[in-house]
Formats: sequence, structure tokens, C-alpha cells
Amino acid sequence: MIVKAGIILESILKTKENKYIGKSIKRREDKRLLTGKGEYLDDIKILNMHHAAFLRSPYAHAKIIDLNVSKALQLEGVKAIFTGKELYKDIGIVPIMSNVYPAVQAREKPMLKPQTQRALAYDKVYFVGEPIAAVIATSRAIAEDALQLINVNYEPLPAVVDPETAITNDSTLLHEDWGDNIAVSYKVEAGNVQKAFSESDFVLKESFKINRQSANPMETRGVISKWDNTSNSLTVWSSTQMPHMVRSHISKCLGIAEMNIRVIAPNVGGGFGGKALVYPEEIAMAYFAKKLQFPLKWTEDRLEHMTSAAHARDQLNKVEVGFMKDGTITGLRNELILDTGAHSLYGINSTYNTAAHLPGPYRILNYECEAKVAVTNKTPCSQYRGAGRPEAVFVMDRIIDLIAKKLYLDPIEVRRKNMITVNEMPFDTGRIYKDGEPMVYDSGDYLDCFEKAVKAINYDEFRLRQKQALENGKYLGIGFSAYVEGTGQGPHDGCGIEIDSTGAVICKVSSADQGQGHKTTWAQICADILGVDIETVQVIIGDTGAIYYGSGTYGSRSAVVSGSAVMLAAKEIRKKALEISSVLLEVPIDHLRIENGRVTHKEDEDRGYTYAELVEWVKPNKLPAKYMDIEPGLRTEKYFIPETVTYSNGVHAAIVEVDIETGKFEIVNYVVSHDAGKIINPLIADGQLMGGVAQGIGGAVYEEIIYDKNGQLLTGTYMDYLIPTASEIPEITSIHMESASPRNPLGVKGLGEGGTISPPAVLANAIEDALSQFDIKINKLPLSPNYIWSLLNN
Repeated sequence: MIVKAGIILESILKTKENKYIGKSIKRREDKRLLTGKGEYLDDIKILNMHHAAFLRSPYAHAKIIDLNVSKALQLEGVKAIFTGKELYKDIGIVPIMSNVYPAVQAREKPMLKPQTQRALAYDKVYFVGEPIAAVIATSRAIAEDALQLINVNYEPLPAVVDPETAITNDSTLLHEDWGDNIAVSYKVEAGNVQKAFSESDFVLKESFKINRQSANPMETRGVISKWDNTSNSLTVWSSTQMPHMVRSHISKCLGIAEMNIRVIAPNVGGGFGGKALVYPEEIAMAYFAKKLQFPLKWTEDRLEHMTSAAHARDQLNKVEVGFMKDGTITGLRNELILDTGAHSLYGINSTYNTAAHLPGPYRILNYECEAKVAVTNKTPCSQYRGAGRPEAVFVMDRIIDLIAKKLYLDPIEVRRKNMITVNEMPFDTGRIYKDGEPMVYDSGDYLDCFEKAVKAINYDEFRLRQKQALENGKYLGIGFSAYVEGTGQGPHDGCGIEIDSTGAVICKVSSADQGQGHKTTWAQICADILGVDIETVQVIIGDTGAIYYGSGTYGSRSAVVSGSAVMLAAKEIRKKALEISSVLLEVPIDHLRIENGRVTHKEDEDRGYTYAELVEWVKPNKLPAKYMDIEPGLRTEKYFIPETVTYSNGVHAAIVEVDIETGKFEIVNYVVSHDAGKIINPLIADGQLMGGVAQGIGGAVYEEIIYDKNGQLLTGTYMDYLIPTASEIPEITSIHMESASPRNPLGVKGLGEGGTISPPAVLANAIEDALSQFDIKINKLPLSPNYIWSLLNN
């Protein structure tokens, strides 16, 4: 059964004292993982399992003239070698990851080029690291040795590495049949920007460059595939965020019915969006297993990850903003170019996130954003935690500070002047979201959230301290950043719950966990609604064999969509238990209550039945004949489809101290004020928030993927691609506000990506504030010491 979003918070959460929801329950996953008892993909062992290794292109752009595998086939232990030519005949193109909703197509008219990525390249390579052949051998070492024996003759082609050059008419074409290097182009519009500019006191223009990054989870990608000839079925284990999508793509590419494919996501050591897509290797490994009839494993090494796993960010934004003398923003225009790499994997998704979220929590009704997605000879881009929103917020909050600087106003006053108030909720932005629905902020007090951050960081006291520090030769600065995030997007997720004859509760959910604590959170919801001890609830996730339909874990959506599905399924079980007990006890349902796994009469606790006893009554049905239409067992399956997203919001504030001799800075204080609706588990919420801030700091300060003019990756190891450690992350003060969303029965909003969104903006603003007397302007990332030093010395 599928249920669409309700419009009010479920009364059970309003009237019932929750034992688990809203409580900081320790993660039930941790003991097993921390004691080495988790099962990650590379821990899985299967009898007669062989190993795969992929040959990857050393060129950014080249034709494959000849590929000779004869020597490699002679190596002892090599069982098979597959090339792109063979797979091209049998598989074709890997499907694109996201489609354009009809309403978006009708209004924004995006021009979307055909997908181009194959499981293995066969006639041409488009980036360094693109797979062109695969060796199957008895061990990984033998497979990798065999790669060295494959002879490939390439004809190098000019590499296209600059996105602005790529979209010009005289650029070398990557995909000749396209006619240009623009994968997608469209425009988002609301109001009348030109009129707003003509009526403004000032119009400011600026460009902002966001660095290319990689998700870099601790566990890299990996796939195990096993074909069962008896049942004509395929089982795939993948370190993925979306097992149901992997199943769907394998089905489309290989022509295997989805019912004959089972995809399992075991323990996954981080994803962050880098595993929220279906990779060519996943399709290829399924194909190999079906062909060879024995199980196969492939695990990615770190160099492969840096060259071949999806990249992200890498945007150029050219902005114009109109405003009045008092700081009121009248209109905003943006030209956005995303360097998506060699193949467009997600269509409009990340650029549309930027376009939709750029105005943020500010009252900007005259708005345009023209977006172009350029292909270049680099590793393809996908989603990375925040997915277009950190880019939007960096641009918007830098603009706010530049307006304040132009008008000699305090940046916090410009924010107060333009911020949407609680009295304006729900606030219609005049735009549509990527799901095709009107972009209407549903709830929240943005200004109060901002004021809490201002107070928590002791703003007034800081300004006095800043002045004193400057007199002593120290450069302190403060910055703010505010954002709104569309969370809990569709299409759906599901939950199946069954209570067995022992009273154990089995809760099967279509989400996939990469460290978010789903097994704890879903158990909290389930246990509270059913009125059972949380230890009786067993949660199964990340398995298409457990629940047939699902979307996956990405985009701050699981608590909203999967959590609501858990609630709906638990409520259905609760309802049925009350109905059966009403029959057995011969009393109306409103005379009954459920506590400690037992349905009892409100006025006589001795009269009642445990869940285990009720299961026995309806397995088989022992009820009176007139109730024989009650189905056996206590089991159900429910799906939740949100009508549209719900909007989280937050404010980050930071104080930094900058060393003007080196350009290095230290984060002295960091505050996050955040509203994610009803918080199911504050402990897990804090963990998500702090982890997000840490990744946001990494992207803001340390991480950057760099290519040379020939498309060769220069930052392929951790010697060159810097990841922050615990010593670089400050202590974080978090403030949780809870304005319940009216768009789902739990009242929750997404949280997972929120921490990542504002660090680039807040740190840039703080650094520029610290160095205000030098009149520098920060308009690109990362905020490396070299970049800050160069600004000071120019």
C-alpha cells in the first residue's frame, strides 16, 4: 500500500509520551562495528570466488586503435578477459541517473543530451581512469599482473579541460553527435529581474569559482556478483547507497527481470553521494558473473577511486545583484557553468539544486539563473554531500557580505533586512523545485535561528575583542552563513513489519545505511508506535530481497521518507493488534491501550494479549467465523511518497584568527543553529551535523582536484589531495530548533547534508572580515594558505 504525505503531525506524537523518539539512544550499530564484527564488502567470502581488475585509460582523450589481450590470456590463473567491444554489443549505454520531471520540463525547458557512458569504453576514451577492459583471475594479484600484459594502441586527441572553453564554438568536441559540449542547459526564472535592476540604487557584479572535490569515503567502491544457474537469478553485493537503483539499472542493461536480481548493500564505510549512483563497474560485474557462471569480486584501490569514482562541485557562477541603499535586495541573476567531466551522470540535478537554492532564506522574488552543464575530459561528476547547495550558499553569502561592504553596513544587519520572517510562512518563492512542485518553504523561523547563532557566538563581545586583538597585531574575524535546504525528496521508500510468534518485531526498510544509524533510528520509531521494548525490534536495511521497492539514501531524505514509511507500517500493525484484541476481549477499541508489547483493557490490566499471543490467534485464524476476513499474521508493508520536499534551515557562525605572514588561519569558534523539524535521536543528529561540518571544512580549506592542460590528474593521492584530520576540526556548538514540518507524519526534516552546506561561505566571510583593513576579496575555493597569502600580497 502506498500512502502520500499527510498534512498534519500524527496525533500519536502529540499526545503520547514517547519512550524512544526524541531521545539520545546510543547507536546499536557501534559495538559490532567497533569490535571488528561488521561485514563490509571486502570481508565477504564465497566459495570459488574469482577476482576482477579493470584496465583504465592513461589518456584524457584518445581513440582506441587496437587492443590486444593475447599475452594476458596466457598468464596462469587468468580465466577471462572482457573488452569494450564485446560489452558494447550486449549492454550498450549505462542509463542516466535522474530524469526531468514534466513540470520542470514544461517551465524551464532543459535541453538534455543523450547519455554517453558505457560499461567499458570500446572505440574512444574520454578521461584518465575510464575502464576499457577487465581481467578475471583466480586472485586479485594475478588479475592486476595481467593488466600489464594487455597492449593498447591509442591515438591521442586534444584534451578539453576548461569548461568555459569547452562551451565555445571552436572547442574540440567530446561527443561529436552532440554538436557542442553542453550536456544540459536551462533557465530558472521568477519575477522580473531586469525591472528590479532598473529600480535599484546599486547593481553589483561578481564571479565565484568552487573547487572540484571527491567524496573520499574510508571504504572505496566494491562489487561482488554471483549468478545462480538453477534459478536463473543474480545476487549482487555492492557498497552502494541505492541498492534498488543498482537492481533497476542491471535489469535494464542485461535484460534480466528485476524479480530475478537481488542487490544487497552490506556494511558500507561511507558514501556521501559518491556511491549514490550506478557505476559502469557494477553493470560490468553483473555481466561477467552471468557469462562465467562463478562468483566474482572487485574492490577499488585508492588511486582508482581518485581517478574513476565520481567527482563533484566545480562550478563557476557569474552573479549580478540589485539592491537599495538600506541593503534591501531587489533582484538576483546568475550564470552558472558546471564542469561535469566526460559524461553527464545526473542531468540537471546538482545545477538545479544550486539554481533553486541560491536565494536561500532571503526574500528575493526577482530571480534568474541560467545554467549550463559542460563536458570536459575529466572524471564524471555526480552528487557530493550537499549536491549544489554549498555552491549556492557560498555565492549568496559572499554576495551579502559584499553588499554590506559596499554600503558600509554590518553584514548581520543586511541579513536581518532580507531574511524571511516566521509571519511570512509558508513562503512562496515563485520558483518550482526539481520535483516539479512549487517551491514553498513550509515552516521554520529563519530569523530566530539566525539570532540564536548571533547570540551563541557572542557577537557584540567579539567586536570588542576583535578591536583589542588588532591593536596587539592579531587578526580575528567573524562570519555568518544562512541556508535553506530542500530535503526528503521522493519518489518513495517502504517498510515492511512483521511480528513473529515469539513477539520479535522484524522491520524491513528500503533505506541503505552508510553510517547514519538507520538501524537505531528506525527501531526507535517502530518501538514507540508499537509500544514494545526497542531490543525486540530487528531492523533489516539495504536489501532488495527484504522489501521490493525503494529509492535509496541520499539528499537528506531518509528520516523524512523512510522514517515516515516505518511510522505508517507500525501504525498499521498497531491498528490490527487493537482490532483483534477488541474481538477477543469483546470491548471497543477505545477501551484498549498498548504498553510493553501487550494490548490490555484500560481499566483491567489483567485482561489482555501480548503481540506473540495475538499472532497465534491469527496464524491460522482462530477468530470467530464472522471475523475470518482478518488476514493471518501481524504483518504489513507500507510506502510513503512525499508530495514535495520539506525545507530545513540553518545558520553557521565562525570566528577565525589569520596569520598574515603565512595565510594560514585557525578556527577559534564554530556555532551551528539548525532546524530539522522533529529530532528523532539528538545524539545521532549531532553526529550527522558535526560530520557534515567537518566535510564542509575539508571542501572549504583543504580539498581540491587539479588537472593539468592534458587532462592528467595531479592530485591522485593523499600526498596532494588533502583531507582534514580531527586536529583541524574545531569544537562545534550545535543548537537544535524543532519546527515540525506539516508535510510528513513524523514532522521531520532532513539533516544529513545540512552541516556541509555553510562552512565554505562562513569561513570565507570570517577571513575577509579578519583582513578587512587589507581590502581583499575572496571569490574562489579552497581557502588555502597559499590563496590567502596571495590575496594579501597582491
